[in-house]
Amino acid sequence: MKQHRSWLSLLVFFAVITLGSSLIFAVVFAGVTAVFAGGESAQAADEQQVAPLVPSQTFSGVITDSHCGARHMDSKSSASECARMCVRNGSSYAMVDGDKSYELAGNATGLGQLAGQRVSLIGVLSGSTIKVTSASPQVVKIGD
Repeated sequence: MKQHRSWLSLLVFFAVITLGSSLIFAVVFAGVTAVFAGGESAQAADEQQVAPLVPSQTFSGVITDSHCGARHMDSKSSASECARMCVRNGSSYAMVDGDKSYELAGNATGLGQLAGQRVSLIGVLSGSTIKVTSASPQVVKIGD
């Protein structure tokens, strides 16, 4: 009889361990899923709340980087090359308009293509950061 109890105890032990580890795995998986899904839905909710409350504005200036600003330190490179290099090294894109400077948040690839150029931006200003929704080069008309 003693031998029968040990087999029964062993089977119960493995069943409890299997159920317990399955429960722990399910809780961890559900938590990770909720974090990823919650972050996306919270971000989407924030964007939906910001859009109707804060209208987009139009800004104009020259796209540069937050490290160099209006005066690029690398005299061997063009303004656009210097800005792109600084962004690759950890700086962020910025727009300078006279004595005003704004940090830019948005499509870094699109902003990089316009680096060093005078542009018109459409976006939402929050503090000193413009969340860019659209950017296009400004057309300079001569003789008008």
